[in-house]
Amino acid sequence: MKLCYSCGSKIKTIKDKPYKFTESGLNVVLYGITQYECPQCKESYAAIPKVSKLNRIIGTHICRERKALLTSEEIKFLRKDLHLKAKDLALIMGVTPSTVSRWENGKKDIGEVHDRLLRSIYMMYATEESHHMICEGAIELFKGLPAKRKHIKQKKEISLNPQEWMNEIFVNCTA
Repeated sequence: MKLCYSCGSKIKTIKDKPYKFTESGLNVVLYGITQYECPQCKESYAAIPKVSKLNRIIGTHICRERKALLTSEEIKFLRKDLHLKAKDLALIMGVTPSTVSRWENGKKDIGEVHDRLLRSIYMMYATEESHHMICEGAIELFKGLPAKRKHIKQKKEISLNPQEWMNEIFVNCTA
């Protein structure tokens, strides 16, 4: 019998309900995640396996699939998954810390060159961390991005199942 961490009451197990992974700061929905809810205090939480690997899959999805310029939330997500402070990312990218701050709070749009640079940095990091080649076609990835991109008007949802981050095989970037 599982008990609520907050009030100690018996908790209800919920399966087969999509989980909005708000912890990522993005519009990500996970399927096949066991969730728990306390009928007494209404506290709820989820059991998400291998969160760092999940974050890597989300990050590579952003870098591979988003054809528009990165949003402020995506920039912040990638920076955090890189385990960098804003000032360190600024140093790496050759901009000021206030520029990174403005990108992340939506006061300034990231430019084309810095968007590509951040994606490149992230994909190199993700490849190193996974000990797998997750992006064989980096050149093809960038060829696939239109030269003049627009900003996202309506943010798209990223939908993932545990099999997509639990196995050891990563998807080729050009697939």
